[in-house]
Parts: sequence; structure tokens; C-alpha cells
Amino acid sequence: WHGAKMLELTPGLKKMQLLPFTFAAYDTKAAKMAFFDPKRKEDFVSISGSKMRKLAREGQTPPEGFMDPEGWSILVKYYQSLEKPKNTDL
Repeated sequence: WHGAKMLELTPGLKKMQLLPFTFAAYDTKAAKMAFFDPKRKEDFVSISGSKMRKLAREGQTPPEGFMDPEGWSILVKYYQSLEKPKNTDL
């Protein structure tokens, strides 16, 4: 289900006007985040929040232009700090 459709069907929200938004994805040609262009769909990669968190937990580097390197390093430190300590049997 698309989120907008779900909101349209939610009782009590019938009077609310839902504003459309433009989907952003990683543009491999421009090497940066950009608004998705369906005419060039093969040039775009969707990096979901789940995928981003996985990359950060694993200390991997996202594609150049995906995010400011300083901001990315903060995310990596945060998500790696959430890791459970490994069992240290003696």
C-alpha cells in the first residue's frame, strides 16, 4: 500500500488535503541525490532507510554524493554504538 492511499482511507482525515511529494533517489550519473526521473529510471538507485542503517552499522561508505561525509561518520558512530557486545567467553 502506498502511504498516501492509506491516509486517504483513514477515518477522520477525509478533510485533510494530502500534498504530493517528489521521490528522491541516488542519481548514479550525477553522483548525488536528486529527484527521481522516470525517463532515466536505470540511472537511479533507491537507498532505503533500512539499507542506509545497515551500511552505517557495517561501517561501509555510501556512494559519493549520497551524504555529507561528516554527517555520515556521525551516523556510523551512532549505529555502531547500538551493536550488542559480543560474547567474550574466557
